[in-house]
Amino acid sequence: MLQLGEAAVPFALKRSRRRRTLGLTVTPHEVRIHAPSWTPRGEIEHYVMQQHGWLVRTWARMQARAPQVAATPTSSVRYLGRVLVLVTQASLFVDARRHGDTLRIYAPHDADIDALIRAWLHEQAARLLLWRLARNARKLGRAPSRFALSDAQTQWGSCTRSGHVRLNWRLVQAPLALIDYVAAHELAHLVHLDHSPRFWAQVAALCPDALARRAELRRMSEALFRI
Repeated sequence: MLQLGEAAVPFALKRSRRRRTLGLTVTPHEVRIHAPSWTPRGEIEHYVMQQHGWLVRTWARMQARAPQVAATPTSSVRYLGRVLVLVTQASLFVDARRHGDTLRIYAPHDADIDALIRAWLHEQAARLLLWRLARNARKLGRAPSRFALSDAQTQWGSCTRSGHVRLNWRLVQAPLALIDYVAAHELAHLVHLDHSPRFWAQVAALCPDALARRAELRRMSEALFRI
């Protein structure tokens, strides 16, 4: 995801042996970054940063031209790869309870239901993401110095030099396999604080089909960041 103004925009990096220069294409749904196959990732990121102003203006024009869809009330919630049907019930007291494939929200008529859904997901994330992080840390034989939830708009996780790992609470919407991939990715930074071949080898040791899971998470990112 690219942060363009207030919008988190999906991007696709397309490398080609035939291409000789860097380039950008903006569509109504994503930004496409075109690069020669040999171009280092750092050089690509620098190029995109240089074009940030143009990208913001172009994305805004593209969205202004796109057909506007009327907003509809939330009727379902993503949770661990499943879709829960949302049922709201008037109540003096606020509560949220999951029953199988249904999430029941009890709240006054004037309550912000979307905010209550986010609060429920955040509460679930605090428990579930820590569980999956600890599970993968045992495989690695090394634990983070600290764990916290993140509310980042463009990143699923981060790891500092001091071993502080943060995971985006929105991950709780994704299947456990994708949560485990992000956990493995950040934990591998405890060993290699870069994206070198040794780093990716460590990710693969924790998560053998990491590349497939990474691709699936990218496909889901736009939907998961909507909330």
